[in-house]
Amino acid sequence: MIRPYLTLDEISFRMKESCSIDQFRRWQAIYLRLKTPSISVREVASICSVSYKTVVQWTWLYNTNGPDHYALVGRGGRRHFILSEAAELELLQSLQEKAGRGVIVTAHAVKCAAEVKVGHEVPKDYAYDLLHRNRWRKIMPHAYHPNGNEESRSSLKKTTRIYWLPPEKN
Repeated sequence: MIRPYLTLDEISFRMKESCSIDQFRRWQAIYLRLKTPSISVREVASICSVSYKTVVQWTWLYNTNGPDHYALVGRGGRRHFILSEAAELELLQSLQEKAGRGVIVTAHAVKCAAEVKVGHEVPKDYAYDLLHRNRWRKIMPHAYHPNGNEESRSSLKKTTRIYWLPPEKN
């Protein structure tokens, strides 16, 4: 039995406004159970392409929590973190200053700096996650020295072979 929190038109509107197929199926199951109470749960499950137990669970969630808390909620976010967002930004700001002075910042350096800030060991993955979360990316060093001499570079290119010769056998 479905509690009549919403009318059939309101449920139909929520079905049409669903942003995913999973959310659509949830509203479809409630719509079918409310529109035709004579239909069995197994038939609703067959129409929605889900299992019998899933329809029972969705019905319970709808009846218990109501329509406002029936929508699917994403699983993203910071559920497990070591440093707060502000502390992470402060840590990366200090590393950015070092990088500005010419020090190469690696994931290991980020891990060590985080350990100093936290006061205990942190996993290696934390450093990579921290860099990814703050949109830091791998930047390769220049192929040449920025203060190098262009003339000596071009003369080296002219005198250097572009292919390899094996050593001569004596």
